[in-house]
Amino acid sequence: MWTPLVVQKSDLDKVDYDSLITGRIPAIILKGFYDKKSCESIVSKVMTTPSGDSQKKILNHIGPFLMSYATNKTEYFAQAEKTKKKFAKIFSEKENPTKRIFNMLKMIFPESKIKLANESGKKFSPFVIRIHELGKSIPIHKDHVGYEGKEYSISNIDYQLSCVLHLQESEKGGNLIIYNKNWKKTDEKHRNIEFGYSAQVVNSEKSCRISNLESGDLVLINPIQYHEVTTIQGPTPRITLGMFLGFSNNDSKIISWA
Repeated sequence: MWTPLVVQKSDLDKVDYDSLITGRIPAIILKGFYDKKSCESIVSKVMTTPSGDSQKKILNHIGPFLMSYATNKTEYFAQAEKTKKKFAKIFSEKENPTKRIFNMLKMIFPESKIKLANESGKKFSPFVIRIHELGKSIPIHKDHVGYEGKEYSISNIDYQLSCVLHLQESEKGGNLIIYNKNWKKTDEKHRNIEFGYSAQVVNSEKSCRISNLESGDLVLINPIQYHEVTTIQGPTPRITLGMFLGFSNNDSKIISWA
């Protein structure tokens, strides 16, 4: 069976990134990575913070998402700078999750330097907070900065991982589905006009549905594999904090961005 690797917070040494990158497993789930009380505190601040940035009304964001600015680098960095104060307010009383994520990476990759990506002295957005409300979903898609972010310096990485901290789950729906199929350029014929791909792109492909996530769980996937989030069916929004991690074969540096 194609199932996620589920790891407890105390067993980080068992995290197997190679299996994720090569597609032997669909995801790595770190249970209880962030404590639930801190998640609740962060969520209360998120819900009173104007999002300001959205991706064509698909879902609400706090913080820019690079793929929404694929051809507008100047505006992306302007939004990244503008959002700093919002993030500082949200995490004024709690540890910024990125610090804990970076510490985790240092344990697993002791030889690597981990840092927020920058370009010509301008820092990328550290993460994006997504608020999925009742009736919202994320269609089948992939994330591939090497193809969609060619105007940015980070597009020369060899591979990337998606890192998502779940801050709040809805009562029903909002399941993550990952398909055992990597994007390829010829798939672009199935691309939707606004965002995502037709279901034909993953027709008959093996998949994994992850539906038992809790607040505080951290999920890592290989985003070049097609994935989607099913419709939120409960009154409580699904709220996540997400970032990407970039790796290069000939460099011990790990970079992050959103």
